[in-house]
Amino acid sequence: MNSQFESVAELPKEAKQPFYDLMLVLADSKHLLGLRYGEWLGAPAIEASISAVSMAQDEFGHARLFYGIITEFVKHGSKAREEIAKQYRNIETLDREFESWMDFIAANLLVDLALTIQIEAFQDSSYLPMRRMIGKISQEEEFHLQHAHGWLLRLAQESEKSRLGLEKSIKKIWIPVLHWLGNPESRSEKILLEMGLQKLDSEALRNRFVEVIGPLAEEAGLDLPISGDAVTGEWLLATELSWKGWDEAFRRLSKTGPDAATFAQIDCFHTHSYPVGS
Repeated sequence: MNSQFESVAELPKEAKQPFYDLMLVLADSKHLLGLRYGEWLGAPAIEASISAVSMAQDEFGHARLFYGIITEFVKHGSKAREEIAKQYRNIETLDREFESWMDFIAANLLVDLALTIQIEAFQDSSYLPMRRMIGKISQEEEFHLQHAHGWLLRLAQESEKSRLGLEKSIKKIWIPVLHWLGNPESRSEKILLEMGLQKLDSEALRNRFVEVIGPLAEEAGLDLPISGDAVTGEWLLATELSWKGWDEAFRRLSKTGPDAATFAQIDCFHTHSYPVGS
């Protein structure tokens, strides 16, 4: 039976670095997702613009929670990361601004969902402060998924050109998002599971991801690399992942970090004080 931990100081030594790395990955990804959402104040419709700002506020709030945990790690001896682009650990699909509203919706669906699935794997975490964070985040993320679902159908049904454009935006980020959910051979993942800090392994996270995406893609008539089993109703991933060059601390293949324009915005608030809703 796993012990329970109320503070960073109580974590076993071997678990501190893997857990710290994961908190940075989540904090930076939430931070950048909030930034990307906030850039779409002029979305295609007034209600979409309002939703984009609301979701940005949520993501900045979630990032603040994870940065709070990171601050505790640093107080207890972990090395603070250098504030330069290549040390930023966001999911690589957020390195540069979205080129279109379809890119926005693709990220709203895939990136936001992947982050939520990872966070919900802490539902019964042995790190008790994490458990207390989950409820608020999950509640807010329900709206994010509803927003993605609504726009997925709207764009897919608008025209064939719109549907194909949406498919292209989704497929463009498909593999990086699947990679982000983790490598089953990762030593860090094994430690987190052994210590009860995380309750689901990366394969279970990917399966959960496909279970959610499958019915939505089918409803929208999208051709994605997943398939449904007619007998069991189970959704299966039809994408083979290569882990060559994958970095388990950054959860990505490329370690270039956000582009110059993006990092210039990040650089405005090294203290991670957020302009939306602050």
